[in-house]
Amino acid sequence: MRKAQTVLGGLFGIIFLLFSYWQLNDPDPVLWVPVYLTAAYTSFQALRDKTNPELLIVLFCLSFFAGLQLWIEMTAWEGFITDGLSMKTHNQELAREAVGLWIASASFALFFIVEKKK
Repeated sequence: MRKAQTVLGGLFGIIFLLFSYWQLNDPDPVLWVPVYLTAAYTSFQALRDKTNPELLIVLFCLSFFAGLQLWIEMTAWEGFITDGLSMKTHNQELAREAVGLWIASASFALFFIVEKKK
């Protein structure tokens, strides 16, 4: 289990650092950069085997329900990518933000499960 936690922590940590970097040119980076940096920090803590199960539960709930809220705000499904990666509609922005939060939720859930199996 230690090996799985190390691999997952490193992988998710790099992914969330990239997500943070890509959010720098978003219209609201003040909101999204700290969200992804928090997920990156949690991932690197899992890499070091320093996870906090209570924090993982709180972060899971916050990110899962925030993603659900964004998903519900969509008025129509328009996909993630149309004509490149630029934002064409508000619904695409909401879909991408919701899925990004759910990826963070999945990482928190995985780290919690791995921690409990030890």
